[in-house]
Amino acid sequence: MGDFEKLLQKAEEIAKRIINVIKAGKKIALIAHIDADGIATASILIKAIYRKSGRFMVRVIGDLELQLLDELKESDYELFIFCEIGGGLVNEIIKRLQDRWIIIDHHKVSNEELSMDNVFNAWQFGFNGSVEICGAGMAYFIAIKMDENNVDLSYLPVIASLADRQDQGIKRSLISLNEKIVNDALKYGYLKVTTDLLLHGRETKPIHEAIASTTMPYIPNLSSNRDLCLASLTSAGIKLKDNGRWRTIAELSNEEKMKVVEVIIPHLSGAVNKKVEDLIGTVYTLIKEDENTPLRDAREFGTLLNACGRMGRASIGISICLNDRDQALQEAQKILEEYRQDLNRYLQIILTDQSRVIDNEMWSLINGDGLVNPNMLSPLASILATIPRFKGKLILVKTIMNNNEVKFSVRFGIDCEPFISLASLINEAATQCGGLGGGHDTAAGARIPLTNVEKFLEFISLKLRSLK
Repeated sequence: MGDFEKLLQKAEEIAKRIINVIKAGKKIALIAHIDADGIATASILIKAIYRKSGRFMVRVIGDLELQLLDELKESDYELFIFCEIGGGLVNEIIKRLQDRWIIIDHHKVSNEELSMDNVFNAWQFGFNGSVEICGAGMAYFIAIKMDENNVDLSYLPVIASLADRQDQGIKRSLISLNEKIVNDALKYGYLKVTTDLLLHGRETKPIHEAIASTTMPYIPNLSSNRDLCLASLTSAGIKLKDNGRWRTIAELSNEEKMKVVEVIIPHLSGAVNKKVEDLIGTVYTLIKEDENTPLRDAREFGTLLNACGRMGRASIGISICLNDRDQALQEAQKILEEYRQDLNRYLQIILTDQSRVIDNEMWSLINGDGLVNPNMLSPLASILATIPRFKGKLILVKTIMNNNEVKFSVRFGIDCEPFISLASLINEAATQCGGLGGGHDTAAGARIPLTNVEKFLEFISLKLRSLK
């Protein structure tokens, strides 16, 4: 069990440091990761700093490059706050920024980094950053120490933790520190928690489109196939329209919802009971959001933020987190559709082009070279991990970057019980190959020189064999 009091004590120290910079009239730079958690982390700090009349700038990036650190070194900012990014590069940060930095994170990093005063990481206090708290949650505790009225930001860590797939409790619920934040959001009327079908667009899309839009978990034949979803539901006798208007999942009776599950079950393979459990669970509804937007369901909100960041439009995601519900929301919905189309295109090509998949007894390597945008690698890997084709395997998805590096995203496939921390494995493999790697116990990534790909894969194979 972690030490929450020590976490809050350090959050207060950081809050005071930020306030002192603001009072001195100095500027703060926020450097955030492009995923939903990074965007939400930055948004929480933006709001907290703005409410204190602070001066700041925000930059959202996919990877922290040394060139950017060199640029920051020459700038006139007093404090640099790295939001869910920067782990593994602390020594490089110190070389350039001395003591003018803070990292807010939840990824597993070295004990050396965890011992540093300028690092604020869940693992320092005995909390598992993979499931108990996300980066936005860590930022939230700083924000409420800056001003207790920042409790109105409590819904943002809920969105971020769901986007990071931290819903690992009973019935896909949030646990530990995440649950504390959920309770804040409940107490102040921002959230409602129920149990329902976890299909994408459960309140906003026609039933067949909701099933077709669901890729986590991936439903063979139905995910991305609206026509077959429609035909299957019609054959099952489910009433899809009411006075000419398409019904949604949220409008169905419990009996009708079970019929929907029965339609899906024949398309599931492997551990069917487990997959059915993945389809029914805890729903986090943002009750102040319009029922007709993807912001109403916290999981969908997270997907939208991911889409904005991964499609190079993080500023739109931040605007939405800061309560822009007009032009920014319209733009974000277009971005979300493009994001889903790109992921679907990647999936269709990978699943039909056998030359892009290499299997051995330990892992499946998916080659995204020339196809997959490096910023899209992580969400693609998460979807591939739910596909029966890669059952029981470690999944490594790679794509070449523009700087003669290769980016990897690594996951455990269906029925592949975690037998090693992927964060530790990938960090060690990347370090051996002159790269950088890390992440969480069940989801990790790396960047390595193009010339060392074979060495990287060989190291992983040897390590896995030694554990079998």
